[in-house]
Amino acid sequence: MDFITGATGIVGRELASQLISAGHTVKALCRTNSDVTSVENLITSRGLSLDRLTWVEGELNDTPSLESALEGCTRVFHVAALVSFHPLDAASLLETNVEGTKNLVNAMLHQDVKTLVYVSSVAALGRQENKIVDEKTPFEDGIGVTGYSRSKYLAELEVWRGQEEGLSVAVVNPSIIIGAGDFTRSSAELFPQIHAGLSFYPAGSSGYVSSSDVAKACVLLADNNVRGERVLLNSENRSYKSLMCEIAIALNVKPPFQVVKPWMSALVWRAFWLVEKLTGKRALATKSSLKMSRLIIVYDGSKIERVLALKGVKWEYEPVNKAISKTAESYLASISS
Repeated sequence: MDFITGATGIVGRELASQLISAGHTVKALCRTNSDVTSVENLITSRGLSLDRLTWVEGELNDTPSLESALEGCTRVFHVAALVSFHPLDAASLLETNVEGTKNLVNAMLHQDVKTLVYVSSVAALGRQENKIVDEKTPFEDGIGVTGYSRSKYLAELEVWRGQEEGLSVAVVNPSIIIGAGDFTRSSAELFPQIHAGLSFYPAGSSGYVSSSDVAKACVLLADNNVRGERVLLNSENRSYKSLMCEIAIALNVKPPFQVVKPWMSALVWRAFWLVEKLTGKRALATKSSLKMSRLIIVYDGSKIERVLALKGVKWEYEPVNKAISKTAESYLASISS
């Protein structure tokens, strides 16, 4: 039986569906108030049976509940994470992403569950302009490094520590993930923001990969016994303008037309800061996130092709435009219903 954390997220729901489709039985960790219905609807919409899915309530900060949930499982897919670039979430990021991962690794060791596939992030790697970022690019802490990046790097250390203590580990580092799910969280928030009439786009660029590809990579790495490997997942590198304009076209709204210039960033983050102070609602952008959005980062996601080729498996990325189209269709369906 496979165990999934974060099964209600944009990657976790895809992962649960793909594992069931491949004939595996899944036990998924969820909180008391988690929206499991949308995940079940996705699974049944693909003609799959829910008989292979079991929900179990628990928390990453509750080690006894994790140990109980792991009973009968042989593989763990750790997808759950808090994604935030807000300075006030620094403590919560460490608690969820680092301590939660530590607790899960310890629970696995205690229950003798050996196989762990961890969904990390390119945020756990270094970010260097004018240099291609790959699996070997070292993380460098310091001024300007976000709490999220730091938490994912430290969480990876817990995973690799688990390997030293007997676990069989594989780590995937996806770039910005495009996929349907909860459109109020993470990268999925971009779709409602653009649909509402976002006029500005950042000047920089980044890498993108579909949620279905991240899930597919996890399944293939586990099924083919790939261990001790870190794999960066990136389908395409694009400017934010290109990506956001394509999303706007898919949503049938006016594309953003004004680049955010450095002097504008200074005004924007201060305006968001003031609104947050007055309303208590978290700012959509912060000083650090706006600074990052000006960087031109290029990611190399080719390693997975070579790793799987050694196992006789061919890998092909889903084009980003296809992922955008499917996600936009899902978002429009969600607001029409």
